[in-house]
Amino acid sequence: MADEQRFDWKSFTPDDSPKTPVDLMNDPVHLDLATPDCEPGDVAPDFELPLFDFSDGTRVETGQTMRLSERAAHRPVALLFGSYT
Repeated sequence: MADEQRFDWKSFTPDDSPKTPVDLMNDPVHLDLATPDCEPGDVAPDFELPLFDFSDGTRVETGQTMRLSERAAHRPVALLFGSYT
């Protein structure tokens, strides 16, 4: 492939980045994280998260937590994973 047709990874990799996107995609740790460890219908690992009040448009700590296993005991729970970056 001619140089002018090759994708320029450097154009969106910060100068101080220790890895290029190619390095990252070939990193065994990244590959492990990118490989699902569960199948549809599997029981999700339990976790606990803090609850916040956003009613006035700002994040206010409530001092309460939410545990997945407690919520799922009463009704189905959908977990959505994604990134906004």
